[in-house]
Amino acid sequence: MNNIKLLSMTAAAFTFLLSTLSYAESVTGKEYQAVVETAYNYFNGAANGNQELLSKAFDLEFGHVKMITVNKKTGKEIIRTVPLKEFSGYFKNATKDTWVANILSVDIVDDKMAMVKLDFDTPKTHYIDYLVMYKRDNEWRIINKTFIAKKK
Repeated sequence: MNNIKLLSMTAAAFTFLLSTLSYAESVTGKEYQAVVETAYNYFNGAANGNQELLSKAFDLEFGHVKMITVNKKTGKEIIRTVPLKEFSGYFKNATKDTWVANILSVDIVDDKMAMVKLDFDTPKTHYIDYLVMYKRDNEWRIINKTFIAKKK
């Protein structure tokens, strides 16, 4: 009986000792960090009217924005596509309002493609953006921005 008690106490002490020696270290890959930075470059560029940040975020050569709008003549919903080069031009000046963005999820595939879900809130409108990115020429760029907007 004493041998079992001694063995149990030894196992408990050994487990405690190992748990104090080991530690968890959070490791975030550099691709994850670069993808998140690209998403925030878009957000900060739009909020501050900073064309340089927008050009770092968007693939101005190949990228597009897709949005649901209502056709004024028919009253039907349509999907409108706008080149990112044109879309970035909508943000010439910094906003006077407070905008808030939170990344809800990041999915990276083969360190070459990524999808970011961004919650983007302004005093007048709440957006959920899906940002699809490709890594080309060693740079992450948004190639597609699809979003839904709800007026407040």
